[in-house]
Amino acid sequence: MRMLTVVCSLGVMAIGGACAGEEDGEPEFRDTGCPNCGGNGSNSAHANLYPIDTLNLLGEPNEAGVRVLGVEDPLGTLYALRTVGDELAAWDLMADTPLAVGDELVGWTIKLYIAEPAEELDIEILKREGELDSYVEAAPPISGYALAYHHSANYTELYSVCPDFQDDGPDVVATTIIRGELYEEGSKQVTVSPDWITIACRGNAVFKMKQMGYGPNQNFPGQSAPASPRQRQATIRMITADYCGDGTSFTADGTALDWQNLAETLAPHEPPSWSDVEALWDEDGALCLSNPRLATLADVAAHCTLPACTAEMQATAHEWTTWRVPGDV
Repeated sequence: MRMLTVVCSLGVMAIGGACAGEEDGEPEFRDTGCPNCGGNGSNSAHANLYPIDTLNLLGEPNEAGVRVLGVEDPLGTLYALRTVGDELAAWDLMADTPLAVGDELVGWTIKLYIAEPAEELDIEILKREGELDSYVEAAPPISGYALAYHHSANYTELYSVCPDFQDDGPDVVATTIIRGELYEEGSKQVTVSPDWITIACRGNAVFKMKQMGYGPNQNFPGQSAPASPRQRQATIRMITADYCGDGTSFTADGTALDWQNLAETLAPHEPPSWSDVEALWDEDGALCLSNPRLATLADVAAHCTLPACTAEMQATAHEWTTWRVPGDV
């Protein structure tokens, strides 16, 4: 098993890797909602100020009024945008069959429409990578895409749909696709939504959740079925330090953490001391809290009341155990 050291506001759900630390001074607790919780402090994948972290495949507008028109091939023919699992696909509606999937869509364009102001937005599929590392050694890798939008003020310019990667160029593989679930930004609630996709950015909590083997369209490591929505909900709340289960995060960039799930597919190399335990987690948030990773107990107590963790509580049903890293705070 690998030890996972979290260097992001487990969290934005910024789809893993290291994140910049906080500046000196009072730490800033960020309400880093889904799908882009924390990471680099961005709340969601935005393109030219228009949120595109969720898209409805049947053409319904998302909360920002962005609708999918389809996916266009290099010759200008428009097809329906669908998925095969978590892979983007161009769909022939007459034959009800995919025409191009995954790698075959590189060079195609996702066509979107924004109601206010009324304009089209083009997202270019520049690259697909099928071997993004999982956090679990025994789990298969996940796929990712380089998606970049044309700036409305200068159509020749391309920018990554993930704000934290815009300085790295448009062709960086920074997103992964999740079909059939939404991750509400304020409450961090997981909602089964079959006709929607989530575009999760690398380093953020939804991306990390999928890297942990918890995605809804991948078998959980060692199992013949995916993790349940409740397990994903617990994972999102754990990653974002949503102790109270209402969407409020008590973490910030650069905060280290040790974690272990019930199945022990993720666990530290060496068992941490129980005296450093942070919390036990289920889908409602923390069952108990002893050593917050960044906040003080008083900070959290002002928001909700949680008991201290005891060794006996380990027998209580829960999905995750987390430990504060000694000396990190």
